[in-house]
Amino acid sequence: MKNKKDTTNLNENLSVENNKAVVSKNSVEKTETKKLDGGTKVKERILSIDRFRGLCMFAMVCSFIFGALGAFSFLEPLIGHGAKGFQVLPGVSFADLFAPMFIFVIGLTMVRSFKSREAKYGTRMAYFQLATRFLALIGIGILFNGFENGWGDVFTGSKTFAELSIKIQIFAVMFWIAIALLLVYIVSLFFKNEKFKSVSLDLLKYFLAIAGIMAVYFILVSTGEKITAPVDGERFGGWEWDTLQNIGLAGLLALPFVKYDKWGKLTIVGITFVVLSVLMQNGLFPLANKILEGGIFGGFSWAGIMLLGAVFAEFKDDKFYWILSSILLLISVVLIISFNFTAAKRGCTPVYAMFCASISSLVWGGLNFLNNWKPKFDFFAIWGSNAILTYILTLVFVSVVMGGLLSEQLATLSVWASVGIWLLIMALFTVLNWLLNRKNIHIRM
Repeated sequence: MKNKKDTTNLNENLSVENNKAVVSKNSVEKTETKKLDGGTKVKERILSIDRFRGLCMFAMVCSFIFGALGAFSFLEPLIGHGAKGFQVLPGVSFADLFAPMFIFVIGLTMVRSFKSREAKYGTRMAYFQLATRFLALIGIGILFNGFENGWGDVFTGSKTFAELSIKIQIFAVMFWIAIALLLVYIVSLFFKNEKFKSVSLDLLKYFLAIAGIMAVYFILVSTGEKITAPVDGERFGGWEWDTLQNIGLAGLLALPFVKYDKWGKLTIVGITFVVLSVLMQNGLFPLANKILEGGIFGGFSWAGIMLLGAVFAEFKDDKFYWILSSILLLISVVLIISFNFTAAKRGCTPVYAMFCASISSLVWGGLNFLNNWKPKFDFFAIWGSNAILTYILTLVFVSVVMGGLLSEQLATLSVWASVGIWLLIMALFTVLNWLLNRKNIHIRM
């Protein structure tokens, strides 16, 4: 019998895999296998996935930094969304391409992740684990919004805590509870008591999932209020539905179809896009457009992108891969240009999702030709190896601190000072990812 050599992270480490929330025990995501001397097998990461993920993260971090520094306002056509940015197609800016690309990447590994857990724990537990991951990811996003929209206003003096809406107050308080649970888990890593580690990790994981459930409840209520306004005024309206929540919801909506074969998934996506297109073109889009990223309605299109990622992962070595990419690209372009179908990231219309998925498949297909090229310093692969950690750190230090608390001071900096800040942040992220990658640590949630 051949022995398997496992590369392990910190025992029961809280980690993030492809921007999807999960807790992993003694595991680091691996993909392709190769034989070493003596017949031992080890698994390697698929470089094209890491590079694609790294490319998306690099672009997204740059857009955050450029948006926070006033000296880079001349880059608005590159980083602006919707009508504010450079139009690739009517309604679709250059900056609108990267978030769906990231969700497409998640789809590339979704089926493999499910099958791995199914083999270990059974089908029901695999579904439960993935659902918990996605809910926890929604929870992380909503708690960051609770901090940014709640404590950010309190710290800057623009509002008192009592003046915050009830939904912001709830998540602002839950944010600190989550931080406390995270600190308890970090402390547990310094003890040899495995039970302490397991319990502290479960507490954090399920607390985040509960926050995710509450966020889904609030977005449903907010959606209902936009359809039929309460007689005594808005109670939960105006709720933000940001990127992390969006990814988590897309995962939850895609999860029931994870065991379908590629044709089954493609059929589900096709039916969903047809029905949504009819609805969006006949009155649904203005409602979906009121909520950032489309909320519940946009979630179906985002889930379609994720499922298409899973479909293209199965077509990876098939000639039909390029045929399918071309068909999706052609259909979406014709519908947008010739038939004036609404294409928009905000609201996430089906034709926008189809166009972005086709572009993503073409990019990933090209990167697959470079899997045998392995330079000593693989910049984008390094950036993609711990993408969710990079994204969360970006939310904390770039979006909340630079774009929120220090926005007035940074708006007046010179171009050279701004360039220096950008280079410093990018260098720090590169070094951090390089060190983690060198130690074979791939943080998953």
